[in-house]
Amino acid sequence: MWQQPIYDRTKADVSAGADKCYINAALLNRLEGNSAYLAELLGPKIQTKTWAPNRLLTRSEMERILQNIPTLRDAYYNLAGTRACPKRPAPCTATSYNGAGAVFKYELWRRNAKKATRGNLRRRTMG
Repeated sequence: MWQQPIYDRTKADVSAGADKCYINAALLNRLEGNSAYLAELLGPKIQTKTWAPNRLLTRSEMERILQNIPTLRDAYYNLAGTRACPKRPAPCTATSYNGAGAVFKYELWRRNAKKATRGNLRRRTMG
């Protein structure tokens, strides 16, 4: 069953730490469910899963979700001017991790610590 995507996140929402700006089980299940719905409608083979509130999003799971996007797009149609699909996240290495990363890591932890509620999957640290 199709679930309405959240596409109206704003910079103000992110700054305020709005719930719709976090990755949680509800968001992942909406992504996976909508992907499965489109795959059934359009015919390509993709892998999806149902997320429990206590599961963490791993790099390999994120890569699987990201790989589903071009598979679904290719099964339908790409309009001229459509943005490219997201790239694979770069691995965090000692050389890519710097002071800015440390500030971001702290800020992410601080916001998530404030917003942590039962049933939400929120990364408290990066890496």
